[in-house]
Amino acid sequence: MMSLGTKVRQYREAKRLSQDDLALRLDVTQSTISNIESDKSIPNSMLLKKIADELEVDINDLLNDSVNNIMSNNDFSDHAVAAVNQYNPVFNMQSPELIESILKNQEQIALLIDSQNKLIEKLFKK
Repeated sequence: MMSLGTKVRQYREAKRLSQDDLALRLDVTQSTISNIESDKSIPNSMLLKKIADELEVDINDLLNDSVNNIMSNNDFSDHAVAAVNQYNPVFNMQSPELIESILKNQEQIALLIDSQNKLIEKLFKK
């Protein structure tokens, strides 16, 4: 598995862009690109879409867990890839467990909001 940051870096390098070049095109700072590529931060959905568009890749290619074809175009050994990627965990954004957890959290939030609204109604009635 390859992290989002690693994929962004590899696609950027394949287009022969520096971090500064990409940052300029995206109207962000170079440190923003650096933080994304080093997996110190995750871009929001809008920035992720801009990155995918600028690098001319499908956004799913950036989010996909599998090692992309871009690796096959480089002279990396499987051992080197494995050694690097063990420090770059990736969350499967389409995993059923993650989706189920998000839905449960949203249900709990809805219940809390409902309880809060009832409490506010009671306070106003006093």
